[in-house]
Amino acid sequence: MSAVTGGHERGWWRRNGVWLAVLPLAIAAAAVSWSFRLVNLWWPTELVHEADSAGAGGTAHYAGEYYDLGFDDPSLANTWVTREVDVQVLAVRPVEGLPRSVTAEIDSVPDGSAAWRIDLELAAAPGTALGSCQVMLVSSDGTRYGEGGATNDPLGQGNPCVPEDAPDALAPDAGTWQTSTVLLTRAGDTPEEVWFSFGSPDYVTLAVP
Repeated sequence: MSAVTGGHERGWWRRNGVWLAVLPLAIAAAAVSWSFRLVNLWWPTELVHEADSAGAGGTAHYAGEYYDLGFDDPSLANTWVTREVDVQVLAVRPVEGLPRSVTAEIDSVPDGSAAWRIDLELAAAPGTALGSCQVMLVSSDGTRYGEGGATNDPLGQGNPCVPEDAPDALAPDAGTWQTSTVLLTRAGDTPEEVWFSFGSPDYVTLAVP
C-alpha cells in the first residue's frame, strides 16, 4: 500500500513540476501589478502636502520626490530623485500689458480679468531639474490661479521657474537666479499667497509682500 501511495505522490510532483516551478514568478508578477495599482489608487493627484511656508519677504524650502526618466541625466534614469529649491517672492504687482509670446492665445487682458506679475528669486544646486514648475496666486477665498504651470498658460510664457532666455529647464550654474511670470485672475481678486510646486502632492506657500 505504501509503495502505491508513494508512486502516486511521485507522479503528482512530475505532472505538476512545471507549474510549481513558475508559481514563484507568477506570484512576483502579481505583486508588481498590485503595487502599481496601489500607486494609482493612493498616490495623491492634488496638492495636499505643504512642505514649507514663509511670511512676506521670507524664503520657503521646497523638497519633493519625482521619478526621473533620465532625459536630462541618463545616470538618474528610472530612479526616485529628491528635488530641492529655495524660493522667495520679491514682488507681486498688477500690470496692464501682457508678455509677448508667439504661442500666446491672447494678447490683452480679457474683460473681467486682472493681470499680476510675480517676481521670484530661486536657488538650487546647479543642474536641478525644474520641469513641471508651477507658480500660483491664491486669493482670500482659496481660488488658485496658475495651477498647471506652462501646460495651462494662455499667455505662452513657458516654464515659470527659469529665465526667459534659459536653454533648458535646469537650474543654472550660478545657483541663484530671478524669474518673472504673469498670471490672470478675476477682476477684484487680491492675491494673498503665492504657491510654488512641481505638481502633486508637495507645495510651499509664501505670503504676498
